[in-house]
Amino acid sequence: MERKNILEKLGLIEKVENESQVNNSNEDIAEEQIAKTEIEKPQFTEVIKNKIQDDVKKAETEAETIVIGGDDSDPISVVKRKKLLKIDEIYRNFDILTEGINSLAIVESFQKALPDYLPTDVKRQSILNIIASSNVKVESLLRDGNDKLRCLNDFSEAFTKESNEVVSDFEKEIKRLNEKINNYKTAIDNMKKLHTEQDFTVKYEIEKINNILQFIEPEK
Repeated sequence: MERKNILEKLGLIEKVENESQVNNSNEDIAEEQIAKTEIEKPQFTEVIKNKIQDDVKKAETEAETIVIGGDDSDPISVVKRKKLLKIDEIYRNFDILTEGINSLAIVESFQKALPDYLPTDVKRQSILNIIASSNVKVESLLRDGNDKLRCLNDFSEAFTKESNEVVSDFEKEIKRLNEKINNYKTAIDNMKKLHTEQDFTVKYEIEKINNILQFIEPEK
């Protein structure tokens, strides 16, 4: 009896006994979610794969066309032209929808709508029941998730490559400029040394001539 009271306080017995009520409530939630959108997510076809390849090539081309060290080149401006993309923007660039009943977003919505105290297994089964009653195939949701993972991995690979190339170009330019600075420093030291030697030579000759003139015609 005491154990039953503890289970009741935790809310476990009530939710199990009223599971049909939870499912009915979840079905109402599903209808509300489905009513919000009628957009169906297209499959990840060869067109999207080609889109990814084109974007990768575009990223590579942009990285190659960055000219470092020119008169109009400003590394800060080069980086400022880059944009931090939100996840939704990345999906849109690859023609992947973020909403719709065939999207993982619908599962996320159901997860947030269910009470937190429900065990994971109960939540999973409740959501699967809602999905089944909505005529949505689990395979469609799995395909959507795999498409998104493929998209994000391809984008991350392309962006990482572009970023590494930009950083590498900047580092090469820094190395080139450092070498140029060192050459200027060496040239300055050599010029100062030459100036000292030349000044000594000229002053020595001036002193010698003054001594000769003084010898010929001593000052009164």
